[in-house]
Amino acid sequence: MMKDEHKTKAQLIEELAASRKQIAELQKLERHPFEHRYRNLVDSIADIIYTLSTDGTITLLNPAFEKITGLSTDEWIGRNFAQLIHPEDLPMALEKFQCVLRGELSTKFELRSLSKSGEYLLGEFTAIPVIQDGKVDAVMGIVRDITERKKMEEQLRSLSFFDDLTGLYNRRGFFTFAEEFLKLAKRQRQGMFILYTDLDNLKLINDTLGHREGDQALIDSANIIKETYRDSDIVARIGGDEFVVIPIGTTGDNLKNLTGRLQKNIENHNLTKKRNYSLSISFGTAYYDPAAPSSINELIAQADKMMYEQKRLKKKS
Repeated sequence: MMKDEHKTKAQLIEELAASRKQIAELQKLERHPFEHRYRNLVDSIADIIYTLSTDGTITLLNPAFEKITGLSTDEWIGRNFAQLIHPEDLPMALEKFQCVLRGELSTKFELRSLSKSGEYLLGEFTAIPVIQDGKVDAVMGIVRDITERKKMEEQLRSLSFFDDLTGLYNRRGFFTFAEEFLKLAKRQRQGMFILYTDLDNLKLINDTLGHREGDQALIDSANIIKETYRDSDIVARIGGDEFVVIPIGTTGDNLKNLTGRLQKNIENHNLTKKRNYSLSISFGTAYYDPAAPSSINELIAQADKMMYEQKRLKKKS
């Protein structure tokens, strides 16, 4: 009697089940040759590689997923990718997924993705359709963690638009936003004011009390100006002791109140802050007339001229 004839029914059933499992695995690899042929390459890539079924189920994640997010690869394979996406970003994620299911190649897009800490990482996603027998059989893509890069970009952006000493917009920031408001004023044919100010006697403060005290005078002046105007107004330091404000939506009557309030706030500062000097600010104004358009530089020149006239009268008196 041959050896195979001695096998029990249970053994035969077990072998049959194993054979079916092997066939299923081979069929799977046949459907997704990417997973079989290039798995070593996928596992070595520093970015997250993923595949999704057509219903959004995660079918593959490379080891980078666990390294970047801190989440378990085994726990997430078999779950829907939507559970990883920030709720606010989910509509875009689902829209991109449907586009790929229609056979479209997606461009790079940014989504916030869950991490082990409970915080969301910012990922740069790409997704492409996997075509089998003429139809989309799966979705495959790459995720690059750009969280730190975005933080650095934001820091650089802040440095390029804001003054280190006072925290106000710097010259570049002012002109960037002022030009946008000027375009809006032109389109809507609305007027716009510019207030140009200069801290009096800064050189004297620096020469007699030192540059540290001079810096403090600039910081105090910036805080007074910022507190006088609204968050929606453009407030900037565009030179050593020169500040400029665009009070959005201000009329001529309102401007008188705003300049009066600025002067009052300076006086209150001098009464409450015990310095070895008193702050004094000179200012001038200019008006953008939509019937006779002018540039930001021309408006500043007009306000500067008025400001120096006020400064001259102060010295004379």
